[in-house]
Amino acid sequence: MNKILKILSILVIGFVMFSCETPTDNPVEETPEEPTYSITFIKEIPEQQPLADLLNSSPDYKNLKEGTEVELPKVIYLTLETEQIALEPIDSSTHEGIIHYEGNITSVVIGNEDVEIKFRVWGWAVLQK
Repeated sequence: MNKILKILSILVIGFVMFSCETPTDNPVEETPEEPTYSITFIKEIPEQQPLADLLNSSPDYKNLKEGTEVELPKVIYLTLETEQIALEPIDSSTHEGIIHYEGNITSVVIGNEDVEIKFRVWGWAVLQK
């Protein structure tokens, strides 16, 4: 009988302690997401808008965390037959253009704001029809 009373008293104490527990308002604290930044490429020559569109659509320059160093592309490729522009070689009929950035930079370290970079492609006239 003593054993039964001891077990019942332990169960009652456990039930009382569990029922008296105060719930927290925010059981799981959410950590705020770290902000991300992006690089926007701005053309210096109006005819180079297709290249600006290509660079600005690349996911390599979006959702970047502060402190990330990003290498900037140095060469573009153009196939005159299809007027296709790419950052990687397309085929044997590809022409190359050298990308120059304002301030002669080759990479950029992301700070705590979005980055805008002006660029131009030397020899772009050769790349145009």
